[in-house]
Amino acid sequence: MPQTTYTLLDFARGERLEQWGPYRLVRPDPTAQGEPAHADLWKTADAVYEGEKGKGSWTQRTALLDQWPVAFDDLQLVVRLAPYKHTGVFPEQQQNWRAARDQAKKSGKPLTVLNLFAYTGGATMALAKDGHFVTHVDASKPAIAWAKENQELNGIAADRVRWMLEDAPVFAAREQKRGKTYDAIILDPPAYGHSPSGKTWRVERDLKPLLENCCALLSAEPSFLLLNTYGQNDTPESLHRLMTGILRSKTTQKHVHVEARELTLHAEDGRTLSTGTVAFCTFGESALP
Repeated sequence: MPQTTYTLLDFARGERLEQWGPYRLVRPDPTAQGEPAHADLWKTADAVYEGEKGKGSWTQRTALLDQWPVAFDDLQLVVRLAPYKHTGVFPEQQQNWRAARDQAKKSGKPLTVLNLFAYTGGATMALAKDGHFVTHVDASKPAIAWAKENQELNGIAADRVRWMLEDAPVFAAREQKRGKTYDAIILDPPAYGHSPSGKTWRVERDLKPLLENCCALLSAEPSFLLLNTYGQNDTPESLHRLMTGILRSKTTQKHVHVEARELTLHAEDGRTLSTGTVAFCTFGESALP
């Protein structure tokens, strides 16, 4: 039976060797340091991305399908060899999807969820599959088209997702003016980027005001707020300080719990690869540690 899931097989010398369903891919990752645990295994890669910052390209050693599904728990997500070394899925996000689904389940009712910088919709699919209503916001038309493929692949009803092709901070500000609220909010901003209008996003400048807007968008009985970052200078401690300060000053919630930690992937040999930082903020008495 062909492989259907994701596995980090090895990492070394600024690269990852990963199993994506039936195919083995090698991709750059500057945090993947050290020597390979399985040197011979790297020779079995089906495709290799060579180059950095958009200057590289994929070299296929085996003829790959244009796209194929990979399973993450009960989700099926479309994977393909995309530009800039991407595949359409950040596999470490599976930890966040599980945490969000578990927390949402405690509410005992369908939640309204705002997913900002939603990309190809892994979090959207996870929560919509459980019956929650997700507003999916991304400034990339190709990313939203890809996310709609994931919706169809997972058999998720059309009325569970509202698609918004818009710059995330602009949309959040407009929703606040409209008096909209959400039971849960997910943010996965880049460290640096450009919107289609040409506006520059810098996380060190733009994240705090966006988070303040998101606090104003929380409903009277919110479930959670999840912030994921990939900034090189971000640590669990700095993210915990940021979220605790903003939530205490910008919300009236009595019970708030902030858990900040590294996002990681575990290689088959037991080594851990750090991939980012996440702050998971929960509300209500059930949020207390």
